[in-house]
Amino acid sequence: MTVLDEFRLDGSVALVTGAAGGLGSAFAAAMAEAGADVVVADLDEAGAQAVADDIEDETGVETLALEVDVTDEAAVEGMVDATLDRFGRLDAAFANAGIGELERPVEHYEMAQWDRIVDVNLRGVWLTDCYAARAMAEQDSGGAIVNTASVYGLVGSDAMGYNPAYAASKGGVVNLTRTLGAEWAPEIRVNAIAPSHARTNIGGGYLDEDSRVGQDIADEIEAETPVDRIAEPEELQGMALFLASEAARYCTGYTYAVDGGWLAR
Repeated sequence: MTVLDEFRLDGSVALVTGAAGGLGSAFAAAMAEAGADVVVADLDEAGAQAVADDIEDETGVETLALEVDVTDEAAVEGMVDATLDRFGRLDAAFANAGIGELERPVEHYEMAQWDRIVDVNLRGVWLTDCYAARAMAEQDSGGAIVNTASVYGLVGSDAMGYNPAYAASKGGVVNLTRTLGAEWAPEIRVNAIAPSHARTNIGGGYLDEDSRVGQDIADEIEAETPVDRIAEPEELQGMALFLASEAARYCTGYTYAVDGGWLAR
């Protein structure tokens, strides 16, 4: 096997939550391009189906689109069961579903806002990881779990579009990744990707180039990013594929920043 062969996923099955758009759809496409059959899961069932159809048309792999609320334990268990029913195995799981909101003064922050963000971003990752791991533990080959964290899980979030609940939830993902990576090794590897700002719909699409506010925020972010631009979702595909593949077989419990140098400032 050559080093390039280690990145192939032929014969494997990958599950991606929050996959109807943004980073999730990019991760799902990357898995398919490397040869994996893909489960596209999202609260937006129509969006998930559209992504799944596009992946099948472009790569020829098999896909399964599922409507899933990652905060609902029964729904997450059903998602993994449906994956096993359709494909018989699960080799890579991306706990990617997440939400965010624009900042507001902390003293006016409402508990309902806190609960909603933490439920999706942390509880949803925990549930996805647990049920994926149960399936992987029954396989001789184990598997790989990849969580979506954020640079704001590694540093404070006091500007440019995020809020305390988001930062706290992503910090939780970082430490959960450490804990599960150590707990489930060597059979199951658990790692995380920490993006900086990317052009997705999170936070209601706060980087919308067609809005004045969105452009102002984008200008500020670009001025603070060493590579001078905001990421496109496709620019995280390489890291996603690496962590899902045998090329990362000695990596677990770590969070990898893909941030255009954001944390190096």
